[in-house]
Amino acid sequence: MEHESRPIPDFSALAPAVGAVVISVPADPDYLAVVRSACAQVGAKLSWGLAEVSDLRLAVDEACGLLLRHAVGARSDEEEANLRCRFAISPSSLRATVSLRAEGFASPDTQEFGWTIVTALVDDFTWNIDGATAHVEIVKNRTAAV
Repeated sequence: MEHESRPIPDFSALAPAVGAVVISVPADPDYLAVVRSACAQVGAKLSWGLAEVSDLRLAVDEACGLLLRHAVGARSDEEEANLRCRFAISPSSLRATVSLRAEGFASPDTQEFGWTIVTALVDDFTWNIDGATAHVEIVKNRTAAV
């Protein structure tokens, strides 16, 4: 019995033009591994290379750390106290928005190590406070294949 050899199809073109993955974990550093794993899975779904996925994981991890370190007064309601991460995906980029509600937030020092790491690894980075919620948004563009 002879088998016909067929090329393996490239499914990366089938990645959704617009889509989102949203996760919510307790605002505790012990749960950042869940966020990192989700981030790696989203990057792999986009067929990103290991270097791109590693950069994205580290940037999202540091963004979460910035929020956790600068939150003042934890919320008492369990759901309100969760760290939320939304990954908006497109074939050429990924936008991760990490949000946390707290009584207040100390302003991060733009010279601190975590800030420096995030800004070095991503294409865009913003810190925004909206009422009792702080948002850190990062954008990582896919690098062109060589």
